[in-house]
Amino acid sequence: MKKIGFVLFENYWQRKDIGSSRIRGHWIIKYMPNSELFIQGKQYDAIIFQKAYWKEMAREFKGVKIFDICDPDWLDGTELVSFMKEMDAITVPTENLKKALSEMTDKPIYVIQDSIDFEIMNKPKEHKERAKKVAWFGYSHNFDVLDPTLLKLRKLGLTLKVISDGSYNSSECTIENVKWNKDTWQNELQDADFCLLPEKLAGRWLFKSQNKTHQALALGLPVAKNAQDLERFMEAEERTKEIEEKYKWIRENCDVKKAAERMLEIINSIKK
Repeated sequence: MKKIGFVLFENYWQRKDIGSSRIRGHWIIKYMPNSELFIQGKQYDAIIFQKAYWKEMAREFKGVKIFDICDPDWLDGTELVSFMKEMDAITVPTENLKKALSEMTDKPIYVIQDSIDFEIMNKPKEHKERAKKVAWFGYSHNFDVLDPTLLKLRKLGLTLKVISDGSYNSSECTIENVKWNKDTWQNELQDADFCLLPEKLAGRWLFKSQNKTHQALALGLPVAKNAQDLERFMEAEERTKEIEEKYKWIRENCDVKKAAERMLEIINSIKK
């Protein structure tokens, strides 16, 4: 294998610090031999199109072509079928996404779950006191998941820290807004006692991975999904117990080194 080039969503669309490109691009490249960000004009044996719909390159390139998709883009009107026809395989982070795409293509689809680069993660937080602050992190277009939680947060006396690309404002409870930054987000998150990551059970959410939950747990922060969790994680003993139960599984199952190995296995199997 000579070289593997990754065409990342953030580069193709000239964006910065996109979560999927970090998790399914930069972190994998770091641990996959002979892989790099795609360079125009350079020769490659394989190209990974990470949520990058570069149709011209997909038609012209004669090596191994893999389309890595982490969102149900067809719900936004994106034409997936014709692009997938140009691929040798599709990779996705969840079984639900695999199931949905299998009805749109006969190309092989493989699940490579969103993973974590533990070499850059902070040491897990230790819990000693009753909770005072809970954190939510993510893109601002998902702020609506926070609205139903505000009254409960106020009753519990919790400050809500929002780490995002935008600001979330409400008079229902005390809110602290912090801009997401790749160099500071871990410290900002660990400033809170635990995370609040409520989920919807319909639409795009059905296909989402648990990458934010796994990242929070890797940093030693329990994740509250509902009101019962919010109450339970107020006490340091419960938070410590939760991390002791979950952290070992996260380390064993969510290491990005395994994701890099799996992607390389898929590429080699196609070449054979």
